[in-house]
Amino acid sequence: MDVFNAMAEIRMAASRALPLLHKQQIRFIADRAEAIAELCDGAEAAIAAVRDLATGSALNDAALAVFLEENGGLL
Repeated sequence: MDVFNAMAEIRMAASRALPLLHKQQIRFIADRAEAIAELCDGAEAAIAAVRDLATGSALNDAALAVFLEENGGLL
């Protein structure tokens, strides 16, 4: 249940961010844009790893490695 709740929080956060970006027409400086892109890459890698585990698919080692690297090996 904790995994489900964590994934739901990620989805809701992304859903809240989209209208903010669209409504405010934010222009990011290069450093902030890069940081956001890195957060997205890490989230995508984490989602892919969770999807692989949940569906019984072969774990995508590359996606998991990216996620661990981005998050300091916290798993």
